[in-house]
Amino acid sequence: MRIMALIMGIMLVASGVAVAIDTPSQSAPAALSEVPDGVAYTGIIKNNTRYEVSIPSENSDATLTIPAHSWIEYTMWTHKTDVTAYRNGTPFYCLKLVAHPQEYPFMCSKYDFMAEIVKPEPTAGKYKPMKKRKYRIKKRPQA
Repeated sequence: MRIMALIMGIMLVASGVAVAIDTPSQSAPAALSEVPDGVAYTGIIKNNTRYEVSIPSENSDATLTIPAHSWIEYTMWTHKTDVTAYRNGTPFYCLKLVAHPQEYPFMCSKYDFMAEIVKPEPTAGKYKPMKKRKYRIKKRPQA
C-alpha cells in the first residue's frame, strides 16, 4: 500500500513539474505573440525611379522585376526583413520591410506593408544663362 502511495505521489509531483515547464513565463514580450513568423505577409513595393530594378524572391531563387514608375505585390514570410533592389546586377536601393497586418489600403485592398524605391535622379545639368558679351572698344586716335 505504501509503495502504491509513493508511486501516486511521484506521478503527481512529476505532472506538476511538467505543467510548470509547459506554461510560458510572464516575462515573454506580448509583441512577439501578436505577429507570428511563418505567415505570409503581402505588401506593395513601388518603384518611383526611371530605372527597372529587380529584387530577389524570398521563397525561391527567382528574381522579381519592377518596371520603372510601377509597383508589384511582394510576399514575405517573416515579420521583418531587409530587401536589396538591384539595377544591372549592382545594388541600387535597400528596403527595410516591417509587417503590420491589414494596415495599408491600396487599390481597394488592405496590405501588410508598403515600401517605395525612391532615389534622387541626376540632373541633366543646370541651365546657366550666358554672360553678356563685352566687346573691346577701339581707341580712336586723337587729332
